[in-house]
Amino acid sequence: MSDLKAAEQAKAKLSAALLEQSLKYTANDLLAISKLPAVKRFNRDRSELGKDWLEQVFRAQLEQKTVYQQLRFLDSEGVEMSRVERRSKQVLATPEQDLQAKGDRYYFRDTRTLDEDDVYISPLDLNVENTVVELPYKPMIRFGVRVVDKTGQHEGVLVLNMKGQYLLDAFRASMTNKYPAFLLNAQGHVLAGPNKSDEWSFMFDLPAAFKRDYPEAFEQVLAEDNGTFESAQGLFAYETVEPLKKFSQSSSEHHYRWKAVSFVPREQLPAAILFNHPGVIAFYIVGLLMWLTAAFYFQYSLHKRRELKLINERQSKRFWRISSVLGDGLIVMDKEGKVTYINPEAERILGWDFDEIVSKQGHHVFHVHDGDESSCSILNVMETQELYRSKDEVFRRKNDATIPVILNAAPLTSDTGDEGVVVSFQDFSETKSYQEKIQSLAYEDSLTGLPNRRVLQDRLQLAIALSARHARSVGLMFLDLDHFKEVNDTYGHDAGDILLKEIAVRLQNCVRETDSVVRIGGDEFVILLPDVSSADNAVTVANKIIQSVGEPISLPDGEARVGVSIGIALARGTGASSESLMQRADDAMYEAKRRGKNQFYISE
Repeated sequence: MSDLKAAEQAKAKLSAALLEQSLKYTANDLLAISKLPAVKRFNRDRSELGKDWLEQVFRAQLEQKTVYQQLRFLDSEGVEMSRVERRSKQVLATPEQDLQAKGDRYYFRDTRTLDEDDVYISPLDLNVENTVVELPYKPMIRFGVRVVDKTGQHEGVLVLNMKGQYLLDAFRASMTNKYPAFLLNAQGHVLAGPNKSDEWSFMFDLPAAFKRDYPEAFEQVLAEDNGTFESAQGLFAYETVEPLKKFSQSSSEHHYRWKAVSFVPREQLPAAILFNHPGVIAFYIVGLLMWLTAAFYFQYSLHKRRELKLINERQSKRFWRISSVLGDGLIVMDKEGKVTYINPEAERILGWDFDEIVSKQGHHVFHVHDGDESSCSILNVMETQELYRSKDEVFRRKNDATIPVILNAAPLTSDTGDEGVVVSFQDFSETKSYQEKIQSLAYEDSLTGLPNRRVLQDRLQLAIALSARHARSVGLMFLDLDHFKEVNDTYGHDAGDILLKEIAVRLQNCVRETDSVVRIGGDEFVILLPDVSSADNAVTVANKIIQSVGEPISLPDGEARVGVSIGIALARGTGASSESLMQRADDAMYEAKRRGKNQFYISE
């Protein structure tokens, strides 16, 4: 039972961590968008040209991240000034006449009360259009952040809609389908659960299904952040999800807690499975009678003693097969590290058959570990007599492929004094791959493979710090393609993506290995020159870029040419900041466009 509790608690904890991580990345994305020059410029001047640039940035963000449904800019009264959203397979800007006033919506009001750089995260609910829940259901979660002009004259709110189904699918995948799993809000309403009819009851003023069906368990789940609870209905393992953690100092933060709950019904608990099944009961009765019979003759015959041992061994082996109730892989090793038992799920994950792996040294066969058995954390539990948990271990399959695993290893001692270790584990490959993909998206532009704005901020701050220390200049170039919109309109967005990839390659060929080429959205790029002796160095790079970008680009349906407008800003020593340098380069780029495009302009 303890292993089952540990396994289900681990699943709930993993699910909570995945949900919080997904929300964290989305909140960071919105913060990064709010700092983009196009957003700051539109908030400052509210011009039509500024709106065009803003919507290009919004489109680029939604095209890169398919989990985002809508991105909006609202003025200080809550009136939509720009809205870009995903419709079917297209990302489109909403016409002026269709923009709406959202000043009375809770997510706008709550975002306005936050401090600058705090992120608002809404409750997870269903999308509503004209006061009616949209069909089919579209779970949605909204993120909001204030956009504040330094002069204090203009203020707006950015609102990003994330598809809630993405979170629900991630929750269900991490909880697996072995036992019923629930994602609950603070009132006991089901956001995701085994019974679809119980979900979203709060949207229709219906009773909270989990609170209604499991009142005793709900009180316990609500009272503690995590743990396990056993009632007459079964075993509950739960973990708290805190969407707003680290993103807001709002006093209402506790309202946004969710609960990830795994439920093992009473009839599926190990003891219930074994003793409620008539065949199993009969098996144990027969086994008991055989044991008593053998014990009776034990004192008279060595032969009977051996027969009893054989019966016990067979009974033990059959018991292990019957008791394989977990969806996890299960391996048992003796004190010598030899495998004595492996359940069907472990056979499936590792590719070994029972007879192929039993009696072999587990450390050599499936455990990938630097060092000998004396330093093996799994086998060491026999010495420490403590439970060992890890999500950093690696197992080897029969075909020599390696897989990351989450495991629990516990010491095992029999009535005869024999020692060993029992290991329950799960294949962590898909979850780890998902986490690595999220990590990659956080620092890399998904279309071009170039670093993104987050990487630029780190490298720019480092370059400025080194500039002050070594008395050398930093150059920043802000690039915006000319006539890119015409390419999209003529050849389509797929062709536009091909062009952006080719431009990324050409830009990298125009700079040194120590320089950084970054895509910050749409057709906007930034080049960081961390070490320039004079403005002439930046001018040389700018001329190479203008010439290279201007060369024709082959597309599936023809040939296209674009130009590039470049703004250049230089800084040296103390007093420079990444924000001021970005703003100067952005202003210089707009000046280059104003002077006729396809040229550069140096900020004085």
